[in-house]
Amino acid sequence: MARGSSKKSSKSAKTSSFAPTNTALDTSTSTASSPPSPFEPAHAALLPLAKSLPRDHVFVIHPEQTPPALRRQAFIVPVLLNLIISAGLCWRLYRAVPVYLEQLITILGYETSWTVTPKNLAWGDLINILGSRTILLAIDYVIFGILGRWPYEFLFGDSRPKEPVVRRGRKWDVPIFLDEEERKKQAKPSDTWTREEELAVYTKCTDALRKSQTSKNALSLLDKDWDLDYRAMVDSTELIDQTELSLDDVDHVVLVPWQGKWYSWYPHKVKATDGHIDPIPERDERLESFKKHLIQLGCEDVFYRWIEIVQYETSQPARFTQTKRNEAEQELRRMLRSRKKDDEAFVQAVGGLQNVPGLGP
Repeated sequence: MARGSSKKSSKSAKTSSFAPTNTALDTSTSTASSPPSPFEPAHAALLPLAKSLPRDHVFVIHPEQTPPALRRQAFIVPVLLNLIISAGLCWRLYRAVPVYLEQLITILGYETSWTVTPKNLAWGDLINILGSRTILLAIDYVIFGILGRWPYEFLFGDSRPKEPVVRRGRKWDVPIFLDEEERKKQAKPSDTWTREEELAVYTKCTDALRKSQTSKNALSLLDKDWDLDYRAMVDSTELIDQTELSLDDVDHVVLVPWQGKWYSWYPHKVKATDGHIDPIPERDERLESFKKHLIQLGCEDVFYRWIEIVQYETSQPARFTQTKRNEAEQELRRMLRSRKKDDEAFVQAVGGLQNVPGLGP
């Protein structure tokens, strides 16, 4: 579990149909010591949040879309945890009230079992008594002052219509942030990403920020690739409360630390010529259908390999010529046949070659 508690391309849609024009990775625009396009230096509104984030993970952030009532239903485990905490508080309260009542009577000058006569005791005994009572008070403070607030906040705390959900990469993004010496040992450039790292960031972030995904409850988004960062969620909520950050700033954004700076990318927005950021439509439905059918066949790796092929070809000066498309088609069929899948049946299932991302119009 995670801690407790980024955009332009000049390609046209016809050049590459597997992603929107602004989201296609274009290594030709990358510069030394910076991630490749579409990442750009994070704007000032994101920096207060970025400063509180660790610099060894990729982050995706979006507003929680589900209503507060539904979110509460999803928190079965937190409900059970809070019930256990509440039961423990009641038991401790039952045991602690007589103790502290007797101490209060002692302070008022009455003789009780807590009365101490210092002149009749050695220094060692006095220190032991003082230490044990201090520890008792500290433990009860933690139990009631800190743990005791959890059930209250869970039941009566503020529930906003939309709250930020912060997820960070789990394991897959660790190699990207190795120090310069380690990257050199692995024959990786220290001032930019490898093509494999670009592809990993692009595919995993776009998948994580698909509207069909972000419409789910935050807890259901935990998987092998992403973990919730509860501390960052608290920090971002506090920044929003303090008006230092807005929900628009964290509306489906990718944050990446690199070379001491933060870079951002909004997969669902395009930067207009006047500098404003405007929304763009959802990703090409053909891509979703293509990936869905490959997953059903148990060939998800073919999907990522195909994106890599199309990405490479569309980044070449000659672009994706018909000859190259024919070669790519044969490679797709070969990959399917090597996995003992019927390539012709697959092509028909997705609606023909015109519906294969990169091959269609």
